[in-house]
Amino acid sequence: MSDQLPQDYAAPDLPEHDSFELSEATIYHLAPELNFPFTTSFGSYKRRDTVLLALKTTDGLVALGEAPTLPDPAFDSEYVFGVIDVLQRFLLPMVRDQLGGTLTHYDDFWTAFKKIKGHHFAKSSFESAYWQLVMQRLGQPLVGLWGGVQESVPAGFSLGAKTAEEIFQRAAAAVERGFGRIKVKIWPELDVVHVIGTLREKYPDIMLQVDANSAFDPRDPDHQRVLASLDQFELLLIEQPFRHDDIFDHARFQAEHDLRTPITLDESIKTLEDARTAAEIWRMFGISDRLFLNIKPPRVGGYWQSVLIADLALQEHLECWVGGMLDMTPGKWMNIIFASHPACRLPGDHMQPQPYYQQDIATPLPTLNPDSTITVPKTGMGCEIDWGAVEKMTVEKWIVKMR
Repeated sequence: MSDQLPQDYAAPDLPEHDSFELSEATIYHLAPELNFPFTTSFGSYKRRDTVLLALKTTDGLVALGEAPTLPDPAFDSEYVFGVIDVLQRFLLPMVRDQLGGTLTHYDDFWTAFKKIKGHHFAKSSFESAYWQLVMQRLGQPLVGLWGGVQESVPAGFSLGAKTAEEIFQRAAAAVERGFGRIKVKIWPELDVVHVIGTLREKYPDIMLQVDANSAFDPRDPDHQRVLASLDQFELLLIEQPFRHDDIFDHARFQAEHDLRTPITLDESIKTLEDARTAAEIWRMFGISDRLFLNIKPPRVGGYWQSVLIADLALQEHLECWVGGMLDMTPGKWMNIIFASHPACRLPGDHMQPQPYYQQDIATPLPTLNPDSTITVPKTGMGCEIDWGAVEKMTVEKWIVKMR
């Protein structure tokens, strides 16, 4: 990591605000169609179910958060109907019955939510909506509330396809569109060396990285050879090659094989303590400069937990960046705003060469600048919710009275 750390950065404080008196919460199950299949080591998706949570206050404020998990517990143990159940059965009743439907401070609901182990995607939908309420009440942009300092953030293209030829075609489209970084999904059955070698030969100057989504076994000799061979391609990083909840084997493999390409932990980082543990383990092996962190706000419980992890990354001199979960437009903009944190200097998964969805729920969509960046909104959250589109795309919804 560069030694040019922001000398004037001051970690933000949680904001003080007048109480929010919630009147009701609405859970939406949406099933938007993707414009193209998205393929990873654990499956291919043409339709992506998701969960939205709308909070309404007694004085007329409305906010919308997303739990952008998958329809099945493949990426994470959470899934769409699990999120819906946890919101209905536990989180929303906690806010209603323990807090009286009143939000006076972030710590109030987060302390209550800690009693529920895991279920970070469900928690993040509520937390995202909370921040939108704070933004409206205080009249302050999210970027200021979260300590963002960058006026624009670098953007990359995350490429998931079934065959080498599809990968090459989509990579070409991304380069033509102006993306300066390409991330390729890989798995053992893919001819990884051929695919990555071909891309590196064709695009010698592009930032290139791979994402394994936990598909490799650190004790399989063939898997070891494939991963170790990636050093020759001058990759930006290798993302989560091993088990979804592992930290130690990632560090051990990197040290034992003297893998020079940094490893990024994704699925393994669910809490601030996970990030702290990873930093300590890489330090024990003497390879701290080769640990990067992928921060996905929904995976860690929301944006404030993400700020805390990014602050830790600054303290530990770790590179980090913001990953995506095929979030709909409001989530994408919130990720972009969070990515303006000074720790997040690597390209994030913020957009595709064409929109993910045949129809989205907000406008405008993020757009790519000529230098492969996205401009960070200076006001609000970057987009306006189209509530008509939300209702039109809803498969089912549930209304929970909050008082």
